[in-house]
Amino acid sequence: MRKAIGIIILLMATASVQLTAQQNFASISFGASMPLNDYAATGDLTSNGYARTGGAIKFDGAYFPISYLGIGASFGFGSNYSMRDSLLKDMVAYIEDNSSGEIDIPDDAEVLYGSGFWNYFNMFIGPHFSIRASQKLYFDFSGLAGLSIIRPPNQELTITYDGNHIYNRSDYTNVAFGWTAGGGIRFMLNSNLALKLSGDFVQAKSKNTITFELFEGIVSDIPPIDSEFFIQTVEITAGLAYSF
Repeated sequence: MRKAIGIIILLMATASVQLTAQQNFASISFGASMPLNDYAATGDLTSNGYARTGGAIKFDGAYFPISYLGIGASFGFGSNYSMRDSLLKDMVAYIEDNSSGEIDIPDDAEVLYGSGFWNYFNMFIGPHFSIRASQKLYFDFSGLAGLSIIRPPNQELTITYDGNHIYNRSDYTNVAFGWTAGGGIRFMLNSNLALKLSGDFVQAKSKNTITFELFEGIVSDIPPIDSEFFIQTVEITAGLAYSF
């Protein structure tokens, strides 16, 4: 009986060591950036991002001073397409509805509009929790925070009609606090290299002002647009991790 109890205790201890034994790692991953909530919404230039699904690249890693809890760090880049047609429609409507005098832009007005991409760069650090479920499989969970550099789409709008000329151009960058939380798996291909799959929620705040310039034929003022909302995305990525 004592021998059987001893064997059970030994097996439990071995399993415990297997579950918590860790390797430091560094990885590179590629995937999709899917916008959420206000960032993906349309209809309000002051609080919506007009963003569509784009791509994401992430460099991350973790160092484990103890068996299961480590220090994680991530440098990531994401890019989201903008909904050009919806942006243009709402921009024209804003000009007509918010000018100090009457502006009625006809349907046959000459409208030139260009819009780029949302781009964001994240540099985060924080706790990283990892469980070794088997000899080849790791489960990872992290909550990181730090700096986000946000660059909204470059926009250039020119409207010409009946001798009137309206021009708008926006090109700006803002820096904000950001954070991410998520999890994933690492499946070891050999003693050092692993396939890494992960899903992460990312949030930062975008804050900017869009101004208008008026030229020939227009004496009305168009107030600037103060825009503020959270950049929220889910990033689904796959890549390779190197353990050391």
